[in-house]
Amino acid sequence: MKGVIYAVLGGAFLTLQGTANASIGERIGTWQAATLTQGTGFIAALLIVLLLGDQSWRNLKEVKPVYRFGGAFAAFILFSNITAYHMNGAALTVASLLIAQMIATLMMEKAGWFGAAAVVQLRGTQWAGLGLMVIGILCLTL
Repeated sequence: MKGVIYAVLGGAFLTLQGTANASIGERIGTWQAATLTQGTGFIAALLIVLLLGDQSWRNLKEVKPVYRFGGAFAAFILFSNITAYHMNGAALTVASLLIAQMIATLMMEKAGWFGAAAVVQLRGTQWAGLGLMVIGILCLTL
């Protein structure tokens, strides 16, 4: 249950961040908004690590180099989201983001990428769920 609560909080904060980023982007530019967001996010995360006294960051050398660049994807994620918010509004952007994320995740799990524990077999109910989400997006755009 704790994981679900964190996921709900993450979704709510993602929406708040997207709306704030779109507003910032209108005033100073999209890439500048992404830079500001990345910078403040780095500072906030660093402060939390320091306040908690967590020293596990010292094990960075144990992380595969390809995974160390995961944060670099955030620049493109932010740019895409800010641009989509300007063009589509919050509801359509978040709905589209969730569908794309769900499809990409299922494809990666099915292929066993990135150390997925087990290769997932997609069932009819999963395909139906994705189809319903796409129909929901179509309803938002009409």
